[in-house]
Amino acid sequence: MITIEMINQANYTLHNLMVTKWSTQDLFSIKWWGEIGFVIISYILCFSLLDKTRLTKTILYGSLISVFSVVIEIVGCNSNLWAYPLPILPMVPNIFLLDITVIPLYYMLIYQRAYSWKSYAVWNIGASAFLGFVFSPLVVSLGLVQLIQWNYVNTFLIIAFVGFLAKAVISLIISFEEQYQAKQQVWQTSVLFQPAVKPLDEESDKKNEN
Repeated sequence: MITIEMINQANYTLHNLMVTKWSTQDLFSIKWWGEIGFVIISYILCFSLLDKTRLTKTILYGSLISVFSVVIEIVGCNSNLWAYPLPILPMVPNIFLLDITVIPLYYMLIYQRAYSWKSYAVWNIGASAFLGFVFSPLVVSLGLVQLIQWNYVNTFLIIAFVGFLAKAVISLIISFEEQYQAKQQVWQTSVLFQPAVKPLDEESDKKNEN
């Protein structure tokens, strides 16, 4: 019988192997520094190009993209669909390169420039194709990602799905917010212009007494 202690021991052994490999082979290597540099440059570039007047909605959208990507990353890594031979930190999954850098940051730029669903769909498909058929083969050839039971078509499809899902969710949230604000405005307006019934009734009673 497989016990939780056996699973914990296996996880402990796996973690020690990862830490040993990372600290002795990966840390401070040229490719490791390349990943660090790419992440830093991406954050500087994207935040310099973001529309600062729409940061709240844009960061919320980017956070949704990142959350969805991390969930898929956890499922994929634990299902042995892909792996990261050279992670930035010794952890599974390696969320820094793609899930909290490339996909959310550059999709935030798309979100700010694609106002309609039609234009967003075009940008989303184009970005997914680039990430799936250009960027993914590049990082695989550099040894940063290893595809085990996965392919580039699946990468394209899953990124496009995440893009459409995040757009749909943020649109739904904004719609709920606008509807609530409209109801609040109508309620406040009705209260503000409500006729003063009681003072008129009191004046009428005084006239009747006289």
